[in-house]
This record gives sequence, structure tokens and C-alpha cells, in this order.
Amino acid sequence: MENQTDSCPPRPSDAGARQPTAAHLGEMLDSLSDGFMSLDRSWRFTYLNHTAERYLQQQRENLLGREIWQCFPELADSHYGRVYRQTAATGQPGRHTDYYAPLSTWFEVRAFAHDDGITVLFRDVTCDHQHEAQLEFEANHDYLTGLPNRRKCMEVLSRAVAEAACSGFMPGAPLAVLLIDLDHFKEVNDAFGHAAGDGLLCDFTNRLLAILNPEVFAARVGGDKFIILLRNTTESAAEALGHAVLREFATPFEAGGRSVSLSASIGIALLREASESAETLLSHADTAMYAAKSSGRFRVRMFDEALDRGMRDRLALRMDLRGAFAAKQFELHFQPQIALADASPVGAEALLRWRHPERGLLAPGVFLDVLLDSPYEETLVDWLLDEVCEHIEAWRRLGMRNLRISVNLSARQLLAAGLVDKILRIAEAHGVSPAMLDVEVTEDSLVTDIEKATSVLAALKQAGISTSLDDFGSGYSSLGYLVRLPIDTLKIDRSFVQALLVSEKASAVIRGIVGLARSLGMKTVAEGVENELQVAELKDAGCDVIQGYLISRPLEPDAFAEFMPRLS
Repeated sequence: MENQTDSCPPRPSDAGARQPTAAHLGEMLDSLSDGFMSLDRSWRFTYLNHTAERYLQQQRENLLGREIWQCFPELADSHYGRVYRQTAATGQPGRHTDYYAPLSTWFEVRAFAHDDGITVLFRDVTCDHQHEAQLEFEANHDYLTGLPNRRKCMEVLSRAVAEAACSGFMPGAPLAVLLIDLDHFKEVNDAFGHAAGDGLLCDFTNRLLAILNPEVFAARVGGDKFIILLRNTTESAAEALGHAVLREFATPFEAGGRSVSLSASIGIALLREASESAETLLSHADTAMYAAKSSGRFRVRMFDEALDRGMRDRLALRMDLRGAFAAKQFELHFQPQIALADASPVGAEALLRWRHPERGLLAPGVFLDVLLDSPYEETLVDWLLDEVCEHIEAWRRLGMRNLRISVNLSARQLLAAGLVDKILRIAEAHGVSPAMLDVEVTEDSLVTDIEKATSVLAALKQAGISTSLDDFGSGYSSLGYLVRLPIDTLKIDRSFVQALLVSEKASAVIRGIVGLARSLGMKTVAEGVENELQVAELKDAGCDVIQGYLISRPLEPDAFAEFMPRLS
């Protein structure tokens, strides 16, 4: 309502006007669920019903004949008071809803003019208002964590960007957005159920809020994605906060009564230009986050133009995936493995390649993360197993026997339901013995759900399929889980092999890995072997098998079939 000045008070009413003229009228007014009060032209109470007494927490005897502004001084300059004066001055009905602090109540009032003053009907709408406030909160907040949701985040971010553009750009960054994405969170839901996953998200939220200043805005914008908005900051301060968030993952989480180790990937985008929108800023943070994931996860990455070009390339590859399988653009190359004791061939590692019609032959580092984040991940597993078994059978017809082929699987692929049955079914369809297959997994694919991973690996072993732990020493390397895993082979990471020529410690590390493997009944395979000096060191350390460019680069199936007999 617009503010109105006091009108000249009309003539005071006579005493008879202060009381209803009929007894039944008073009974009727007292039965109303709304409060009812009448004011004369001098703003004195002339009547109140029982509901008005209850709402105002006053007996009518204490109010009748007294001025409303004297009894309730807070009304004088309130919106309620302005509505009353406007109705008295114009004769037009007035209406207003507001919070009346002295009575801790939301009132809806309706004012009507009459010849002797005004009548006010009012009711307590506190419950209605609280319900509306609850609905408003639920519309703008995440039901699980209580943090603002994506809708509220975009509202706050848009306003912050607009304010920054109006105030001008000072040294530093007026705004920084940190996008946090939990790594391998889907595996937690798959392994322990959504209730356990929800508990983990709440745990992370509490850890996050504990390290943030109260004025810092944080939101949950997706299943496992969180946003932090920093104002008047710097690039170094934003990165420091990102690393502080990552440190919160040092302590394992609890999920389904089990201890779960998780990590996160964090992308940061700074508002660089006044023309940038909230959507652009969030998109840049998203791009940086995916770059952090692609570079190994558990990292903080700042957005720059090079990342923008890389994201456009990722998007193009994602679009090209649709027809890649149908057009048979994927293929396998095989890198030979030989026994160190007698240089005899023992098998090979199957390595995925994409023969792109425009970009040529692509290595997995270019496209694999895009493929694994796409709907084609399960299609890849079926195709990969089928291709490997088909080649094993073809080589066997050529007289190449007893070659074990290793297949790399991601964490999600390893823990997918029915993996062992699928491998056995495909192998049987090609007449291939399960003993000719080896499943390679990385360390970080096991720690998400060590119990389930152990169960799957045991089932593979029971089916006659061997297993290898790839890149050993480059990840978590926890002896606590290693002794529990039914792994057949440890693959020594290429970084240790390459360091043999420049560091004496590398030799000690490799000897330690070989000794550990032997004590656990495992064999060892060294990757990335490129010269005879490395071979000598590895042989002296007791390593069982090697692979690398010294023996051969990864070969196409036909070239592999020609090459392997030469090693015999």
C-alpha cells in the first residue's frame, strides 16, 4: 500500500456508537473466526470481538475508548497504520499482510470505512506464511544437505556477476567459482545403496562448511557436484581453498558401515571480463573440473583458453562416438610380453585405438575418458571382450597357443553386475579357454569398494581368469588391501622403470615390489622397458615378465601374428 498522510480526524462519534445496538449482533461478531475491531474517527476502539481479544492478547475492557496508537504504538509507522489511514481518507477498502513483531505473528488485515470511522477484520496467517516460507526454502535448497540448490545458485551467481560488472574490475578477481565433483561417487551408490551415498554427501557437506567462512556461498548443484562462490578474491586464494577442500578427503568416509576412500576433482573459473555471464562462468568451471579429472583426478585446475579449446574437442569427440561403433572405427593393438628368464613370449596387453576418419589413429589418452563417461561404456566392454576372444581364436588356428591376453577394465566395468558370466559366455562362444584371458585393473578402481572388488576378483580367479594390478606403486599402494586381493600379477609402473637410469632408489623400489609380489604368491610385469640396461636391472631384481618398446610397439592384429613366432 502507498503511504498516506493523516486525514483531518472526523467528528468524534457519540457514546452510543461505541456499542452494538443489538445483542444478537454482538453474539454474531463474537462467533467470527476473524478478529473484528471498530475504530471511531478519533482512532479510538469502539468494539472488539472475542477473537480480536485473543489475537491482540488484551481484554476488550482495557482497550475500548482508548486510541489505537496509544495501545499499540508500533502500529503508528507501520504498513498496517498506513492502510488504516488511507481507508479513512479515501473511503476505499484496504488490505495488507505483514509480520507484527510485538506479538510475533503474521496478520492479514482488511479495513473498511463507515460513517463513524473504520472497521478492521484481521486474522492470524502465521501458519500459512510459514508454509509458504517452507515451500520457498524447498524450492531454493537441496532437500538432503540443506545447501542452496542449482536454482538458488544461479540466482546468487547472476546477481554477483551483475554487481561485479557495475562496480568495475579492481586488481584481483571480483568473483571466483569453484566446482567440486566427487570422484567415483556412482560406484559408492552402486556398491552400498543410495541411502549410504546420501549419508556420505551429508558428511562431505559438513566437512565443507566447517572450512568455509560463514559469508562464503556454497551450493549443491547436482548429485555429487558442489559450488563455492568467492567474492573479491585472487587466483592464488581460490586455488588454496580448492586444495583445502581436497585435504578434507584425507580422512575416509563412512558408507554402509564401511570405510570408503574418496577424492574429488575441482575446477576454478575467475570472472575476467564484465561481459561474462553467470552461465559462462559456471561453464568455464565445469570445463576446468573435467580437465582435472582427465589429468588423473584429485586435482585442482584453473580455467584458461587452452582448456576451452580442449573442451570443444571433447564435445566433438563425444558427438563422433555415436557412429564410431557402428562404423567399426575402434580397433585393438597388442603389445607383446616376454619372460625375462628365457625371452619366450607369454602374451600381450590389448590396447584400444580409435581410427578416427578425420583425426587419424587416436590413442586412449585422447578419447578414453570421454568414452567412459558416455552411454557407450557397456557397449565397449562387450565389444572389447568379443574382439579379444576372436583374435585369440584366429591366432590359435595359426598355431599360436598359450598366449594370455590382458584386457583393461575401469572401476565401473569391473564392479558391474554379471561381469564374470559375461566373460565366460563370450569366451565360450569363441571356443576360448578362460585361462587365455587376464583382466587388468588399476589401484584406484579398487579402493572405492574394496569388499566388492575382492569378491569380483575372487570370482574371476574361480572361473580360471587371471588378474593383474596395473601401474602398481603410482596410486594408493595400500598393503592393507593388497594382501586381501586375489591378484595374480603386479605390473610395475613405467615411471619406476624409466627412473632406473637416473636414480638408485628406483632399483630399490623395484626390488621391493618384486619381493612383495613373491611373498604374496604373485608374479611381476615391468612396463615401459626401452633398453638393455633396464632389462639387466629388472632381471637382477627377479622380475618375471617385461613389455615395452625394446621388444615391440603395440601391433595391429596381423602384424602381431607375424611378430610373435619370431620370439619363439
